[in-house]
Amino acid sequence: MVPTKALPQQLEETIRRANTILFKRGRSILIERDISALQFNALLTIREFGPLTMGDLCKHLFIACSTATDLADRMERSKLVERVRDEKDRRVVRMRLLPEGKEVLNEVIAERQTFMGEVLQDYTDVEYVELLRSLEILEQRMALK
Repeated sequence: MVPTKALPQQLEETIRRANTILFKRGRSILIERDISALQFNALLTIREFGPLTMGDLCKHLFIACSTATDLADRMERSKLVERVRDEKDRRVVRMRLLPEGKEVLNEVIAERQTFMGEVLQDYTDVEYVELLRSLEILEQRMALK
């Protein structure tokens, strides 16, 4: 199938709206803990990629290094992350998740997954498998571009 101009637009809008709804589901937990969306995204990034240098964190979050330094300072004060020196090169400093940061991530993700479970209750097994398969294919193809 050759996508029309409307198809990518509809797909992007639908994914964006769904992401916004999902994002809002864990927001109350973040508000209770006084954690910003950017801090949460930083925690997710560190969890996904492992301990990161400030430069790497900037690249993943598309933010200026000065913003990342401020962000890291706030997250460190909140005991979400810690700065650790690289064992091989002591000049390199990486951000590493602390138990409190992991706990926040786990709470928010659990809330989102519970919500997804509620939404998917009305799906048939076939619809669920088709949806999951389509999303996995989309993710794989996007990663290749």
